[in-house]
Amino acid sequence: MSTFVIPQTSRQSMGAAATAAFAVFGSALTLIGTGTVYKLNRTEDWRTLVQARVPFIVDVVPQSESSAERPDVRTAAQHLSNIRQVLNPAISDLAIAFGVSRQAIYKWLSDDATPEPDKRERIVTLSRVADAFRDAGVSRASALLKMKAFDGRSLLELLPEGKLRQEDVQTLIAEAKAMDALYASSGLSGSTTKPTADWQTSVSIPGSAE
Repeated sequence: MSTFVIPQTSRQSMGAAATAAFAVFGSALTLIGTGTVYKLNRTEDWRTLVQARVPFIVDVVPQSESSAERPDVRTAAQHLSNIRQVLNPAISDLAIAFGVSRQAIYKWLSDDATPEPDKRERIVTLSRVADAFRDAGVSRASALLKMKAFDGRSLLELLPEGKLRQEDVQTLIAEAKAMDALYASSGLSGSTTKPTADWQTSVSIPGSAE
């Protein structure tokens, strides 16, 4: 639903001098006595027609700001597919991270079984890591996932401990972008030698365990 704000200065000017009154119903504004309905999401179309008669200012919050963040309605199987597509971890690594058997992972992927709430929480968390890597355009996400950059532990190892933080993910994204930029500026990007992810297999974040 669209919202609006009436500044204090405009509220003070509304009184006996006003020649028209208004009422808000849902996402529309109606001028009392005229029967005219004006949509709040089209204020620029009718503001000049009403401004002279009604001393108020309508500020419509953009849809992207006024709408609450959409809930993540993906199923466990969809989250797992997202994880495998972006992060490409081994099934055995997922089994360790989620604290289950490999067979359980396969059953979740095929929707033959539903993970318990605590397991699902880990799945969703890791899926959102995949979302962040994909949205940032990070390459070689699989190597980043297992990079022991946090006191000798990787994101995949932090997950079952409940210590995987959003800032850790952003740190890896920033590190990956910095290294990609360095690689591009080094001139090696034009080499015919096949690029590797060797830099991501060791700890390179300052302050991390060597």
